[in-house]
Amino acid sequence: MIGLVLAMLWSRRGRAVAVMLLTALATAGALAAPVFLARSDDRIVRTEVAGAAPSERTVLITGEVQSSGGGRMANTFQNLAGGWLDTPGYATVFSAQFAAQPAEIPQASASQLSTVLFREGICEHVRVVAGRCLMGTGDTVLTGRTADRLGLHPGDAIALSGSRYDTDLKRYVPAGPPTALTVVGVVEPRDGGEPYWGRAGGVRDAFHVDRRTLDTFARPSELQSYDAYPLPGAITVDTLPALREWVVDAQRRSTDDARLNTDLDVLLDRIAERRTEVRAAVPFAVAPVLLLAWAVITLAVSTVIRARRFEHGVIALRGVARPVRWWLATGETLLSVFAGALLGFTAAGGWQTRGAWPYAAVAVLGALAVAVAVALRTVSAPVSSLLRQVDRHTARWRGLALEGVLVVAAAVAVAQVRGRPGGVALLAPALVMLAGAVLAGRAVPILSGLLAGRALRRRTVGRFRLAGALAGFRLARRPVGARLLALLTLAVGSLAFAAAATSAVDQRQRDQADLDTGARVVLTVDATSRTQLLRAVRAADPDGRSAMAAVPVRLPENGEPGVVAVDATRLPAVALWPAGGGPVAEVAAQLHPPLAAPPVMLTGASLTLDVTAATLDRTDVVLAATLAPLDGRPTATVELGTLVRGRQSYTAETTMCTQGCRLVELAVRLPPYVGPAIVVTLHSPPAADWRTAPGATATSGADGVTFTLPMTSQPSAGSLRPAGGPAELPVVTTAPPPENGTFKTFGGKAVPAEVSTATHLPRVGTFGALVDLEYADLFAADDGRAENAEVWLSATAPPTIVDALRAQGLTVTGRRTVADTRAGIAAGGTALGLRFYLFAGLLSVALGAAGPAVAAIGTSTADLRALRVQGLRRATGTLVEPFVVVALVAAAGLAGVLAAAVAWVAVGGALPGLTGTGPPPLAVPAATVAATLLVLALAGLAAQATATRR
Repeated sequence: MIGLVLAMLWSRRGRAVAVMLLTALATAGALAAPVFLARSDDRIVRTEVAGAAPSERTVLITGEVQSSGGGRMANTFQNLAGGWLDTPGYATVFSAQFAAQPAEIPQASASQLSTVLFREGICEHVRVVAGRCLMGTGDTVLTGRTADRLGLHPGDAIALSGSRYDTDLKRYVPAGPPTALTVVGVVEPRDGGEPYWGRAGGVRDAFHVDRRTLDTFARPSELQSYDAYPLPGAITVDTLPALREWVVDAQRRSTDDARLNTDLDVLLDRIAERRTEVRAAVPFAVAPVLLLAWAVITLAVSTVIRARRFEHGVIALRGVARPVRWWLATGETLLSVFAGALLGFTAAGGWQTRGAWPYAAVAVLGALAVAVAVALRTVSAPVSSLLRQVDRHTARWRGLALEGVLVVAAAVAVAQVRGRPGGVALLAPALVMLAGAVLAGRAVPILSGLLAGRALRRRTVGRFRLAGALAGFRLARRPVGARLLALLTLAVGSLAFAAAATSAVDQRQRDQADLDTGARVVLTVDATSRTQLLRAVRAADPDGRSAMAAVPVRLPENGEPGVVAVDATRLPAVALWPAGGGPVAEVAAQLHPPLAAPPVMLTGASLTLDVTAATLDRTDVVLAATLAPLDGRPTATVELGTLVRGRQSYTAETTMCTQGCRLVELAVRLPPYVGPAIVVTLHSPPAADWRTAPGATATSGADGVTFTLPMTSQPSAGSLRPAGGPAELPVVTTAPPPENGTFKTFGGKAVPAEVSTATHLPRVGTFGALVDLEYADLFAADDGRAENAEVWLSATAPPTIVDALRAQGLTVTGRRTVADTRAGIAAGGTALGLRFYLFAGLLSVALGAAGPAVAAIGTSTADLRALRVQGLRRATGTLVEPFVVVALVAAAGLAGVLAAAVAWVAVGGALPGLTGTGPPPLAVPAATVAATLLVLALAGLAAQATATRR
């Protein structure tokens, strides 16, 4: 019997090869999901590891070790921590350090201390700038910054003593005799990002010595540590479980004597989260591919079986037992399917792909079940139907029932995906489009039959009209036409849905990148103060069209809204403004309204105030002034002296104001408890209008301004601020406005605020606020340093703007663009998972294009030959099959677009990764569908032409 089946395969090897290749294509299409997941996993790990902070890649174990005398240290830490360093794929570096002070200083403060550091193998990982590296006892090397700070050069000698803290003196004192050191070299890291440096990321500012020199110091204790850093290939998909197990075990073993410091678990959690995001999106995209694969196999098997109906009728007529007939009907198909599955599994790299077997099993078992069901159903028809080669029709009620079940399943999947995705929800888009395809397969043949009959009832029927009518009848009366139409509809719908999803996600990523970056280019700069930052940027770009100063006060985290201070006068020209942010010119005007009075400026090496203290019952009330230098130096507070009763002049040196200062505030430092009010008068004040703390008053008179300051527990009760700025800080926020009408910016001080709202703002998104940098600085309570200072550049900024910023004293330390931000977003797990939608759509088109080729195998032109005998012209007959192909493709295009649109409306915004996306740009899916229809039409015409020639 097996020999007979093999003989049948050989005699019809062309059709067997077709079924085998189609099964191979279906299996490879199913394996596209695990292959994609495996490649995505590898990419996620590489991307996350490359972008991780040093603390996330490295492991640090530290312990305080006490001296056992004579420069020797106890081995407690090394014995305890040594067993931890079996981290898979990691190398370790031992180091030890302690605090030391110059030998000539008997008592030192913390700022006068230095660090003596031994790090194993340091000379192999530094570049010598001057001198040489460590060779003998007493040698030390420094970084360039340390050498400049201490004024040391190669060849200089220095003596250091180990330090201990004296609790009585509250100072550091020598722990033993000094040790002489010779500076033998100045070094820099060979590569600042080399993993050898661990969490430090480079050479520390310390006196670097070898172990022998370290042991010559007398010190009460030292901090010992082991740095473990990853070697190439240490963090991969395959090593993640072992690393996770090691981190959990190491955290459990951490003690006070040996403390574990690592954020490796944070990196592993982030990798796991990204991988989960990919896996949440892929199943929704692979479902249409599997359905199409099974549909193509069904079409191929049914076509081959239909071509052998007469043979099976003869076998049945001769009384062959039913099991034998079933084997003869299915054996040929089963062997072809098995061979194709093995070929597809091998071609797709299933043997080397993690998790490929479940997908392959689903595809192959589904294909086998479909093939067996179709074959058995065909050969189980009555003998008369087999001999006459008549298609077996399904009862109308049974077909309607199956289609009803499909519609119900689609509705259930849609409802489930809008709740909690899983189960049937994974098939939601595929089921919705399949329901549309089945309905199209039922409606189009009926409609084509009606149109064909109407065309033939006309009095005059031309060649093209007649060919079209015959094509309509063939499409209406051949079951394979409805099946092929459903297949093509699902293929077109899958790609249209994928194109819609891809275009919508691309648009969302562009909007998100614009929102997260804030401007086309963002430079991070070093600036000594916010005043210097503002002045430098305005001087570098006097027109205000290319650059804008910005200082992120804080970014959204831990439930706190983000705050970014910007030079609002340049906001319209520079910022990438989101659609929900309102008119940018109006927001800029809200953030920076005109001032009623200019800020108070002072110039000179001293500040003198004429003050009368009329009511004063204390002798510890100090008068101070806070000044913001205009040359970029930090804001400083100077004391003018202790207030005394009566009129007196108070003077303070203000050498930082030789180039001008802004008077931030005058402060009468009151004791922090309730007491009687203090009344002081400021004669010839620098400003006429002043703002005081709640409960205090300021009254202008002919002799100056009189302040009444009640003593309270509030630390700012004696704050006197000149009215050279807005009374309330303008704020535009997307977060809920504060209920108390105040807002915190620089220094964390709550100031009165005038709050406006928006839905989206640059950099802070939907949870944060913008303030004007200049006005926020007027309300600031800190030293005015520009932490995390930035300069935002517009798209029209000239290349020379960076040089102009440097010329104004700013140091550019980093550069980030919208493209960089978008690349980071695109590397996320959700974005990677959504790329599979388009890939799956292309696979669907490839499977759909195989449909016309399969249908052409079983195409019979006997009816057309009969019509030619009755007078049908050859030119007209040759147009019928091409018209059928074109009609099928056109109908499938319309039905597929409608099915994709329904699926998008039903579940598009609820699928993982597609939440929050708006409607896709119509041009992208339209162009994609047009190209798809052209490919399908050409494939169908080519297959039909080949079948006709055969």
